[in-house]
Order: sequence, then C-alpha cells, then structure tokens
Amino acid sequence: MKTSRSYKLVLHKKGFGGSDDELVVNPKVFPHVSLGDIIEIAHPTDEYSPLLLQVKSLKEDLQKETISVDQTVAQAFKLRAYQDVIVNIVDPKDVTLDLVELTFKDQYIGRGDMWRLKKSLVSTCAYVTQKVEFAGIRAQASELWVKGEKVTCGYISEDTRVSVCLIKKMINLTLITSFFKPIMDAKQEKNCSHEVTVVLFSRTFYNAKTLEEFPEILRGSIRQNHEGRFYEDFYRVVAQNERRDEWMSLLVTIKKLFIQYPVLVRLKEADGFPVGFNSTAVQGNYLEAINLSFNVGNLVYSFSGRRRKHAACRKVRERNGRKLFT
Repeated sequence: MKTSRSYKLVLHKKGFGGSDDELVVNPKVFPHVSLGDIIEIAHPTDEYSPLLLQVKSLKEDLQKETISVDQTVAQAFKLRAYQDVIVNIVDPKDVTLDLVELTFKDQYIGRGDMWRLKKSLVSTCAYVTQKVEFAGIRAQASELWVKGEKVTCGYISEDTRVSVCLIKKMINLTLITSFFKPIMDAKQEKNCSHEVTVVLFSRTFYNAKTLEEFPEILRGSIRQNHEGRFYEDFYRVVAQNERRDEWMSLLVTIKKLFIQYPVLVRLKEADGFPVGFNSTAVQGNYLEAINLSFNVGNLVYSFSGRRRKHAACRKVRERNGRKLFT
C-alpha cells in the first residue's frame, strides 16, 4: 500500500523499551500495520535507497505521528532524526533477495551451523552491515544481491541463497572430522586399540625492530628469522596418547580452542607486545611441527621386534590450504 503521507522520524538506542528491535511502530498511528509486515522508510527528497525493516513490536506509548528506528541503522542509511519520512508497507515478493553474503571471523562454522543460521534468517529483512547472531554464531551481512545487482536491504525468503564467508583463513575442521571419524569408527568395528595425539601449532610475526620492544620475562621465546623479522612459535597439545571409546568430544575441545585462538597466539589482548599477525603457511612452523612428531615416531619399533609400543603409527598434519599431508 503506497501513501504520500509523511511522519516524523525518531531514533532510539538498542534496548529501548526492553527489546533490541530496530523498528518500533505505534499501532494507533499505523492501524493497518501488523507484526511481520515489511516497512519501507525514506526521506521524501533524498536519493538514497529506502530502508526496509520488519515490524517485530508495536508500542502504543510512542509519540503520535512518529516512527522510531534504531539510531545505528538510521545512520547507515543516512536517515535524520525529527525529519519527515514516507512510510509504506511493501509486498515481500517485490523486495526478495536472490543472494545474501554473510562474513565472519575468529570462529568456526560447520555446515550444520550454516544451515541452521540460514533457516533462522528466512522470513526476515536484511541490510548491509547488519549484525546477525544465532546460537553463538556472530556474522555480518556484507553484500545483498537482486537480479545481478547489489542492493542495500531486502527480504530473505526460502529461495534466497545465503553464502557464509570466512574473512581470515582458518584450519578446516570439517576436513578433520571427515578424516578422523571414519578411521575411529573402522577401528572400533574391528576392536582395534588405538592412541591419538593432537598438537595445534602456529607462528606469529611481530611488528618490531628490536628485542627490547618485548616484555623482558618473555623474550626467551622470541626468535628472529634470516630476514630480521621477529616471531614466536606456539604449540598446544590437545590430546596425548589418548585412548577413548568416544571421540567427538575431542572435536568440541578443538573447536573451543579455535574460538580462543587470537588470544592464545597473541593476535589480541597481548599486553606489552608489539602488534602481531599470522604467518602464511609457507612461513610457518610446519617443519618444526614435523620434527616434534618424530619424538612419538621414535617409540615405534619394527613389526618383528618383541618390544614395541605400537603396531603402527600414522601422522596427519593440516595447514592452511587445500592439501592434507599424511
């Protein structure tokens, strides 16, 4: 329903009225509006794209002849407080998005998480820079597409494709699961005894010119490569020579460590340290990690020998990229 009637725009902060809704409507001012409707808001003389929001709450004590929008959203769409805006109800079919691209960082999202996240967004509105939170997943809408063109907001339907993209490279837990679980299942079926050791490793480079820029008590762990760059290697033993009947809990532990990863390797909250950043795979401590695994390999004796700790030993190393090294 299109209208030329204007209303005053007021802004509210997150948590206004005890809710985090981005749009608040007075049902007395908008008697034709219902929960779930899609509202189009725009200044009558502006050329900026109109804002689309979904009605999630109705508040009768809102000022007359006004409509309230979250101030952060209003700033993103250049909407000005106490100025006239045109308000219309739009048909979701007319503003349905073809593609929504979400970005995230510093966390792991599996395929199941992606599917559940997409389902939670169906029948809602999305806009560029929107923060999305669901079941501990934090993402942001970076791009929205309709008929091959970028748009700033729109409606997500069952037919809308949702793409979830990682901003920074992380090790692929799905690959580990697909490799790890079948082996464990096969060994259990054959009543084989097995031990597993999992070590995570990473290298952090620092923007430093001298060793004196680091805390004195921790300078012993800082190294310098042939190019004069200062770095620090990190190793985390997740499991050592463990025997279990159930292995999925180990993957849960690994996932928690990935969430803590930026702090563990001094990329964040590193008091007294220069700014740190990840090495690439080729610059990392991959060879050092291989050398560490030889300590376990030395315990493996020949099949013909009487004394042996293991009947077989296999090493798997994963790093950034598309290859699995065994």
